[in-house]
Amino acid sequence: MFEIVHIGIPTTQSKEGETYVPGAEIYVTPPEKSPFAIEYVRFLPGTVFPEAMHYDVHVASKVDSIEKYAALADEILVPKMDGGACWLCFVRKDGAIIELMEEK
Repeated sequence: MFEIVHIGIPTTQSKEGETYVPGAEIYVTPPEKSPFAIEYVRFLPGTVFPEAMHYDVHVASKVDSIEKYAALADEILVPKMDGGACWLCFVRKDGAIIELMEEK
């Protein structure tokens, strides 16, 4: 299973409805409130996310196994981490940044 969930767009501007993610040092908007499933991400100093993610768009997908899809990636940017309701992992494949989301 590979189902597209949202498009993540980095921003340096505060956005209406954004929430702070403790420990990750980011602000995000809820993609479910966007008619185009856009999640804006604003990175703060000390974030756990690598510099590449501060400038490149990512596509998020629900997967049945992070391990299975991460093994197909060219590079793992952020290893499997706890995302609250799901596990997250950020990878690069053919130049694209992909967020893998596996339900707990």
